[in-house]
Amino acid sequence: MQPYSERPDPSLLLAPKISQILEQRRTHEARAALAELAMPEIVDLLVALAPQHRAMAFRLLAREMAADAFTELPAQIQQQLLDELSNEQLAQLFNEMDPDDRAELFDEMPGQLVTQLLAMMRPEERRSTRAILGYPADSVGRLMTPEFLTLKPDWTVQQGLGHIRQYGRDAETVDILYVVDKHGRLLDDIRIRELLLADLTTQIESLMDTSAAWLDAHDDREAAVRMMERYDIAVLPVLDRDHVLVGIVTFDDVADVAEEETTEDIHKGAAVAPLEMSYGETSASALFRKRIPWLLVLVLINLGSSSVIEFFEETLQSMIALAFFIPLLIDTGGNTGSQSATIMVRAIATGDLELKQWLRTVGKELSVGITLGVAMGVAGGMLGLIRGGWELGLIVGLSMVCIVITTNLVGASLPFILSKLHIDPAVASSPLITSIADITGLIIYFMFANWLIGSLPTGTALDEVAAAVDTTLSCVPCWLTNGSGRG
Repeated sequence: MQPYSERPDPSLLLAPKISQILEQRRTHEARAALAELAMPEIVDLLVALAPQHRAMAFRLLAREMAADAFTELPAQIQQQLLDELSNEQLAQLFNEMDPDDRAELFDEMPGQLVTQLLAMMRPEERRSTRAILGYPADSVGRLMTPEFLTLKPDWTVQQGLGHIRQYGRDAETVDILYVVDKHGRLLDDIRIRELLLADLTTQIESLMDTSAAWLDAHDDREAAVRMMERYDIAVLPVLDRDHVLVGIVTFDDVADVAEEETTEDIHKGAAVAPLEMSYGETSASALFRKRIPWLLVLVLINLGSSSVIEFFEETLQSMIALAFFIPLLIDTGGNTGSQSATIMVRAIATGDLELKQWLRTVGKELSVGITLGVAMGVAGGMLGLIRGGWELGLIVGLSMVCIVITTNLVGASLPFILSKLHIDPAVASSPLITSIADITGLIIYFMFANWLIGSLPTGTALDEVAAAVDTTLSCVPCWLTNGSGRG
């Protein structure tokens, strides 16, 4: 059997044929061919078709199929179809969409067009859409759908099953049903399996255990991701402030959120402002705007490394071999800090760590840093011994130990500090940690060199550190005004 990854996509093979059929206006044949495709194949086919054929093929889809396909298309193609369809066709399209998908699309459309479309939609669809749009942009309320089934506690199982048969086709899912009181307040959830296996005369109230997990409509949407992971459940009820059931959130919506949040954290972790669209849909100018701010900030921070080297120029001249180990030491410090920060950021994001655990966590990372530092110090010291003798080996080894311990603590602490300041800890990105580690590592390295080879220019070790930092800060405006690192 041919591996799945090597099988030809039927939708792509069909694209030339559909284009030819549409050119010849054989619409019945095209409609029949489209009806045989699965939804992912329809989406791929619409993407593959030329714009003029795409609009024709889209109009041939059944209403519900067209609504589902539209929500899966890239934003650029959605906009092209919006331009091709009349307002009446758009109203029919949005009437068939799930309310949460409709609200998400309305967010991206001009306000005047949204008003026109809402006025043309069915009253019940208009009410549900306005209700969802009334919640904050990143809240659970924007993810939920109001298409769910409820049961009454005093019903029998037979009455419940009859209700499902009558209204289940319009519900998002019937896997889990919700028991509510006469005011619509959630009492419990019941799996369809429990109803199917129970005696028909059993009251639904006797099947309840009042242990339903639920979300507040105003919760951040990341709460839905964490709740589904914790309870291993594919559907969650959404309640308002009065505990009234107003909607449900399903796994497919939460999976999209999880992917978006992970992508956003990855972008921030690389010092890139998160993209609003996919990479393919983002223009070169937009990519420039997303990347340049952090690069400029990091340039200013990295001026500190140059200032430290300049300050300890006399030390460097007294033992030229010191320069050989500068990249080794600062790269090791940056890598250590990045490892620690990445672990902390992910643990905080998944709820594995809380802010109140910072002291115990930093203590744990201190012990880890010490063991890592000793191991790396021995390796670095041996390299220094081979390269320049025992004196250089001792300088490199001791510097490596202190650099690894220090940068490991910085990487572990910074995400907690940013979280405390209500800043996304993902900002503690590898480039930022690396830049901080560079400055810290150079100061530690040259301090040990000064101590062992006795070439301190003036003052004590603490004076040297303070002077190096002052020099770094004072040089920044000079660099900006005349390109010089000397104040």
